[in-house]
Amino acid sequence: MKSHNSKNAEGNYSQVSGRKSELWSLLLRAAGLACGLVVCVVVLLGAANPENESEQENRKKIEAMTPAERAQLKRNYEKFQKLSPEEQQRLRKLHEATRSQPELNRVMHAYDEWVKTLSPWEQEDLRKAETTQERMELIRKYRSRQASPDRRRSGRNLYELAKIMDLDFRDPPLRFIFWVENPAPETFNKAIGILERSLPEPVKYPKSKAEFSEFAQSLAVLQTAVRAKRQSGDRNGSDWPPPETVDQISQLLDDQKYQLRENEDARGFRGKLRLGDQKRMTVIFFLAKGLVNQLMMSVKQELDTIQPPEDKLQQFFESLDSKSKDHLMRYPPDEMQEKLKYRYLQTQLPEKVRQSIHQRSREVQQLIGDFIPESDLKNQFDGPRRGGVKERMQDMKERRFNGPGGRPGNRPLRGRNGEPGPRPPAQLPPDA
Repeated sequence: MKSHNSKNAEGNYSQVSGRKSELWSLLLRAAGLACGLVVCVVVLLGAANPENESEQENRKKIEAMTPAERAQLKRNYEKFQKLSPEEQQRLRKLHEATRSQPELNRVMHAYDEWVKTLSPWEQEDLRKAETTQERMELIRKYRSRQASPDRRRSGRNLYELAKIMDLDFRDPPLRFIFWVENPAPETFNKAIGILERSLPEPVKYPKSKAEFSEFAQSLAVLQTAVRAKRQSGDRNGSDWPPPETVDQISQLLDDQKYQLRENEDARGFRGKLRLGDQKRMTVIFFLAKGLVNQLMMSVKQELDTIQPPEDKLQQFFESLDSKSKDHLMRYPPDEMQEKLKYRYLQTQLPEKVRQSIHQRSREVQQLIGDFIPESDLKNQFDGPRRGGVKERMQDMKERRFNGPGGRPGNRPLRGRNGEPGPRPPAQLPPDA
């Protein structure tokens, strides 16, 4: 039989555990807001609490911020002021919890830093998650994708980089960049190695292969492969890569559990395709996506060495219209600063650097256009019905009502060629 004190101890432990669990749940729900807002509220509430830190210390913190960080802090404070009293109280409760539980405070700041490594659309999915369980599943999913450090931040500032590189991802064949899964860099390098060993003649590097970057090596291998494809008379790409090479790369992708798109049958392809065609198309699009990724990483590394003066960036920010400013200020400070820098460089990039980047971009676009057959693009962007998604949407916009004068009604008959056919003779009553 347990003592009265023992029962009280168990009850107290249960209450403490319940409160701790509730606070962890509260923290995850708070992640539904921009986590920068949560951290901002903690700073602001701390500034208002003399028991935590002095007003002078908090003023020093704010003065130490960059102009972009101060602008973000002001914007977040305005967001907080617009929240309902209940929501404000919920954030105050979180603030009190982080003060009393150092571990919770550490986790919150770690989460805030981690969220900044996600792409904008991944952050948006986290914000829109309706339940704690759904948010936890997304967090597990994104963390598993980031197993390789090289893949972190890969989706950030995609549009800004694309503009500097003079790439338009709305047009085929580059449109696949939006929906094809990112290959792990090491997997892509292994696939390039398989392709290089399969070539009928060795790649002619103008200097030692070791002096080439991974992007330059991949580009040289794929250019050599395309030349060999042309020499063999394979103009439409139906026999490229060779079946044995497709099988080897396909086995590599199977070993890595890679799919072009998640949760899709037949590796993301729609319609009825033979297994051999599915494998070949998967390999081709995998190679194209990996090459584009390497191109963008090489450009990003080059741009990282260019640091515009802070006062120039500030002047450029002030010259933007209010809509552009609002858009930039939605992001965490470090990402906002990077986006601002890329927008600045779109017009202020040294001409020699710009020409070099554009030349690489043109080479990659031309190469991808050479080894992705037009029929593959149609299969990728078309559904099982005739006509692609874009074309079907355009047809719907241009389609008139079927009735006379554009009004709903009985549509005229059409012949086999799709042209309007003759109307049948009017049916007269039997006693006419």
